[in-house]
Formats: sequence, C-alpha cells, structure tokens
Amino acid sequence: MFINISGPLGAVQPMLAMPDEHHFTEAPERDRARVLAAIAAGARSRPEIGERLGMRSTTTSRAVAELLSRRLLLEASGEPRGRGRPAATLLVNARRAGVSVIHVASRSFVGVLLDLGGQVLERRVVTVEPEAGNAALGAVLAGLAVGLAAAAPRGMSHAGTVVSVSGLVDVRRRQWLVSSRWPRMRHFDIEAAIAPAAGPVDVVRHLDADLRTRALADPVTYSEDVVLLHWGWGIGMSYAVGGQPFGVAGGPFGEIGHWRINGLEARSCGCGRQGCLETVAGLWSLLPVLRSRWPDLAEDEDTLLGQLRGLDLLAVPEIHEAARHMARVLGNVCRILFPAHVVVSSPLMGNARLWAHFDALFRAEGLMDGMAPPRLHNDPLAIGHGITGAAAPLLGRGVEALLREPG
Repeated sequence: MFINISGPLGAVQPMLAMPDEHHFTEAPERDRARVLAAIAAGARSRPEIGERLGMRSTTTSRAVAELLSRRLLLEASGEPRGRGRPAATLLVNARRAGVSVIHVASRSFVGVLLDLGGQVLERRVVTVEPEAGNAALGAVLAGLAVGLAAAAPRGMSHAGTVVSVSGLVDVRRRQWLVSSRWPRMRHFDIEAAIAPAAGPVDVVRHLDADLRTRALADPVTYSEDVVLLHWGWGIGMSYAVGGQPFGVAGGPFGEIGHWRINGLEARSCGCGRQGCLETVAGLWSLLPVLRSRWPDLAEDEDTLLGQLRGLDLLAVPEIHEAARHMARVLGNVCRILFPAHVVVSSPLMGNARLWAHFDALFRAEGLMDGMAPPRLHNDPLAIGHGITGAAAPLLGRGVEALLREPG
C-alpha cells in the first residue's frame, strides 16, 4: 500500500507488542520480524533498515515487500528532494491488528479496543450489581467482548480478548475464582463465556497487568526485582523479575489479603474464611467506619484517592490498626522475596500523613539484622489500569501470526 504524505512524519511509532524473532523457525519470518521491529523503533527507509540490522539490501527489500503485502507496513511519499522520485518513508500500519481488553474498575467492567499503537478505538462501560453471580457476569463479559470485536475497523485483524480481573485468579485455566466485589461469584470460567464469540481469550491478574505496564513505561526501575502491593478494596501483590510478572505455573498467586491474622478469627471474609487481613485492612471493611465520619466517600478507588487526601485519617483508630497489620505483612513478604523495590498502590496512600506513618511502620519492621529494607515507593494511581500490560502478550501473538501468514 502506498500513500502520499506532505509534511514531516513522527520519528517513532511505538507498538504495544514487538515481535520476537526467536519465536520463528524460518529465516524469512525472522527477517520480517526484525524489519518490522526496526521500523517501529524509528527506521524509515530500506537503506536505514539494512544499516541498523546489518542486512543485505536484497534481503531488506524482500522483507519490506512481504510486510507491505501483509499490510503490516504503509509506504508514504514525502516531499521531493531535488529531481527524481520523492523519497519513500515506511510506517507501521497501526490499524492492521487490534485487541480487546476488559478490566474491572470498582463495580464496573470497562472494555476498550486498542490498535497496534495503543490508541483506543472503542470504549464501553457496564456496571454490575454486587449480587451478580457467574451467569450474570458471563453475560456482561460476552456482550462487551462481542461489541468490541465488532467495532474493529475494516482490514483490522482482531487478535482476541484479554480480561484483566482482581481477586483470586487461575490464569492457566482462565478462571476467576473469588472476588470481593462480587462475593456470589465462584470459579467462573471466563474463557467459556467469551471464546465462542470473541476468542481467543487471555485472562490476567489485574496486578500483573499493572506491573507489566509500569515496567514498559520505566524499564530501568523495573529491571530489578519489584513487589507491587495494592491496598484497596481488596489487598494483593504482584512480583516481577526483570519486568516480567512471576506466577506459579499460571495458578493463583499473591493473594496476601487472605492471609489469616491472629486475633481476627471472629471476622468473616468474602472468601468464605475468617480472620483474613482484608477483614481489618481492606477498603470493603474500612469504608463503613470512614463513612460514619465522612458520609460522602465513594467506593471507586480513583475517586477515593482525591477524597481521602485532605482527611485526618490518623484520627481513626481502625486506620492505625490496618496500617500496623499491613506493615507487618509487607515485612514478611519482603523476607520471602527480598525485592529491591516495593511499590505501594493505594487510594489511602494519597494521604501524605498516612503515607509517612506507614513508611515509618514498615522501616521499623526491618528486614533482617544487618540488611537494609527495600526501597519503598508511593505510587497510588494505576497506569491506565494496566491496559497496555494486559494487551501486549495476546496482541504480540496476533502480530506473529500475521508475520507467518502467506503473502
């Protein structure tokens, strides 16, 4: 495909999912993957691609032609430079592939359709009552997935649907096991609900997607071992090594909110047990107490972040108890994983006095004799709710499938 463009072109068109040449067994496929990655990184002409990759001109031209025939590239004519044909510029066709991402925000499901460059082409929101069970949640997710896939523009290959959820998740089986937002839901098979109409389906833990998104945005900081602690409606953690979230064979992982705490045995948790950390520190347990002082507090964590900022939270005894338990649990997590950094994501931590108090409690916990505790960072806002981190793996597989297709 050849298009005419007058005026300057952007230097780099980032892709959410870069193809990995090591995933290909055939040399022409690897060449196509390398050339596409080079153009996504800023190369704009055949000679520049050949110079960057150390590739022969004939090999470069063949790979570019094959990418153009697959419509993964666009070729644009720029302004003429002297006599002859205008210089040609190669661009990634961001609308060639897309992916749907559905994630949980408070008691709503937010669905977006993304193109290769991460641009949102469609956005839909559905609120679900807390009494909803498996059937109701399945109907909502299926409806969202079908609508998003249908919104893909002509010529776009839809790579599938990613569902990013909080709570206890079995990623390998694509099942959502437990959620404090919808306590009647149990062992919900997300793939079975969506795949027939808008598959293939990936299911990810929201915290893993959030951590992957942060690593994509700041690869230097996240090159070391990092724990991401979310202290919100529920409580959980993710752990990344070299920017890649860690999981035990794709099964449930990181649900520290359901660690049982001595002295809390009389408190019932939405998971069906008693004495969990969330019963004293989760926002679902703290919010009634806080609303007795400040009745207008919302359930939505993004809204709460702004509301809690200026309040005297340390005047609430239950907040002191919650912070004490959270600092102790986080200290124990660090004695298991020994991370270099801990990032705390919580609407409560938008309150500067409470953050300083929590930081002091964590440092008082210590790590082990003679060992400094990991660096503690306060980053209360999820970056785009982890959308790009959720989308990247499935979209990457979609791009690799296009690279393998016959021209």
